[in-house]
Amino acid sequence: MAEEVNWVLADDPPLSEQQKLFEETHKRSMELVRRTEQMMIEVVKTQVVIESFMIELLESYGRDPQRFFLTGKKIEELREKINPPEVGRPIWDLLELCSHVRNELVHSLNADKIKEKSELVRQAYAAMTPEGPRKQGILGMNDTDVVANALRDCGGYLVIATDAKIAADKKNKG
Repeated sequence: MAEEVNWVLADDPPLSEQQKLFEETHKRSMELVRRTEQMMIEVVKTQVVIESFMIELLESYGRDPQRFFLTGKKIEELREKINPPEVGRPIWDLLELCSHVRNELVHSLNADKIKEKSELVRQAYAAMTPEGPRKQGILGMNDTDVVANALRDCGGYLVIATDAKIAADKKNKG
């Protein structure tokens, strides 16, 4: 994002209280826009990659991913019906919580709900992480990083599960 330019010249009259209030409000709103844009880019981009991992996992189990267009339907099919042993319920639940944040970002932009849902991701992510510096890092991350990192970690489990299924199928054929 481009740096803001201050156009006040030395011979300009001093700003009125209303103008000062406007300037301060403008700065705060632009910072909110910047943070929201960054979160949207990071979380939505990461979610798209994770969606592709879910599609690959569905396909490895012979499911037609076209039947599961929505993220929630993919998670439900994979968690409830396929249930690959490499993933586990806490990962599916965390992935679902991350999906709720993504939905808020692209459908409502309600800052309070995004914050609330990001906090649910943080707590679930921290709960499944052993005590130590990594857990403390999760608890201290900003909302964007915590959701994006949780998504990436979930994605790792999906890739492991897909690779395991493909390897098992090869072994059974050979």
